[in-house]
Amino acid sequence: MNQSNPFSKPAQTSIVLLEDDGTNSNADSLQGELLAQDFRCAAAASADDVIARLTTASVDLLIIACREWPWQRVVEMREAADSYLPIILIADDLTDTLLDHCAAVEIDAVICRPVNHRLLLLKIRSSLKLGELYQREREQKNQLLDYWQTSDLEHEVAAKLFNNVLKAGFLETEAVKVVMSPLALFNGDLVLVAKTPENHLHVLLGDFTGHGLSASIAATPLADIFYGMTRKGFDINEIVTEINAKLYQMLPVNRSLAASVIALYPESSSLKSITCGLPEHFLVNHADNSFLAIRSLNIPLGIQATIDIEEQLHRVSENDSLYLLTDGIFEAENAQGELFGGERILSAIRQSKRDDIKNLQASLEVHTGGTVQKDDNSLVILSCAVDSVPWGRREVRQPMHSIAATTWKQMMEFDIDSLRLINPVPVMVNTLMEIQGLQNYRQDIFMIVSELFANALDHGLLGLDSSLKSSPEGFMRFYARKDQCLQQLKQGRIRLLFIHQPTEQGGRLIVKMRDSGMGFDWHARTSALDSNQAYCGRGISLLETLCSSLVYHGCGNRVTAVFDWQR
Repeated sequence: MNQSNPFSKPAQTSIVLLEDDGTNSNADSLQGELLAQDFRCAAAASADDVIARLTTASVDLLIIACREWPWQRVVEMREAADSYLPIILIADDLTDTLLDHCAAVEIDAVICRPVNHRLLLLKIRSSLKLGELYQREREQKNQLLDYWQTSDLEHEVAAKLFNNVLKAGFLETEAVKVVMSPLALFNGDLVLVAKTPENHLHVLLGDFTGHGLSASIAATPLADIFYGMTRKGFDINEIVTEINAKLYQMLPVNRSLAASVIALYPESSSLKSITCGLPEHFLVNHADNSFLAIRSLNIPLGIQATIDIEEQLHRVSENDSLYLLTDGIFEAENAQGELFGGERILSAIRQSKRDDIKNLQASLEVHTGGTVQKDDNSLVILSCAVDSVPWGRREVRQPMHSIAATTWKQMMEFDIDSLRLINPVPVMVNTLMEIQGLQNYRQDIFMIVSELFANALDHGLLGLDSSLKSSPEGFMRFYARKDQCLQQLKQGRIRLLFIHQPTEQGGRLIVKMRDSGMGFDWHARTSALDSNQAYCGRGISLLETLCSSLVYHGCGNRVTAVFDWQR
């Protein structure tokens, strides 16, 4: 070896040489040649000696130059090393038997005697590079494992928090069935269910652009808006407007939410839908097997700062079920790339109301034939239980903090400009909750204030006839007429006075409402309530049920309602 060593750092390279000729001290020996090239080379006399060195120190390369090969010990030598151990064999002749043994124990290189020292240096260099690559690969693998473990832990924590937020306000009711098949740990689809203080049921099915964590990052604030505004009594139009504004503020330009928001009104046997970019939904009457396809009328949420909402209203009965689906089910492909499509969905769900989910899943599985799922798949079935109203049972919730009954009063007045822009009822009721801590009575108080305010606005100021609301089409005409009258009315105001007084049992809330309109014939309205079977005109009867007393004054533009609550 009279040429210079091409290896960059030979002095840092540790080599163990296993020889059986005892010539390690000879300057012409293999060990001497390696030392002359600045390698740190230690001689070993036996396989046990090699194993002992490997277990006590770091070794970069093993050269075996024995006449009698310790084949059975090579595996032990590799296991004793703290990382991958390259092995070079120096042999007298390359026979098939020798090569078979080398392959069996994964020898890295073989050199025949007499040793060509230039070739030996080349083999050493390539073997050491192999060891470095193996070491680098192992380090990178360990780093990836650490990253995956940390990432999995963080995702698990995030998923738990995410699910807790979504489920915190989720209303469990037999009227709503949910089947979800997420593509990743985080679901780009989400389902929210809640009820208003008036026992209207709100359902939201959404599909964020993309999959996984990035797709669901905005789900938490969305859920807060949906649950909070529903709990306070806002209509789905106002909820969708607020969600759209929030998502537009949060999401990048390439992200949006395709969603459908549904409101079910048991008292009028009607269903309102605001559809924003999801595929068609199906309203199926399982009594006569008829159906209606409800198609999207609005753009997905979060694309524009404001959205002109177009809604749909339908008459429903106890026999109707609304099937809401995300595009993952419609676009599920078979081996030929054919989409599952709406016809197959309809065929499956119309076979049987009892087995609608099972039939749909079976049909989807037959169609896809076990192919890999490419999108989040979600199905929501809303049973239009307008007669049974299973979600209408009262929830007894203790207030977060106990507030002693006190004496106070609060007055609010809204002119026509304010009434055109806002629905003040949820805000007013929430203020009452904060002042006196009457969360256990939120539903009753909301219904009282809401009905009084609706009478003052619709009948007092605008002079509308509620008999228009006797059908879903009438509902649409009524609210279209209401919007028109609000825009045309030049002046008008509604004043509310809330008075609270302590009692021995708890407290008394007095609500006085006055509008500047012409009033209405409340005498005739109350006298016709007992025989009223329509979907309108029963508000006063409801108020009399909830209130300790209800007194209309004069022409009906002034009313006093008293609500007594107990500790």
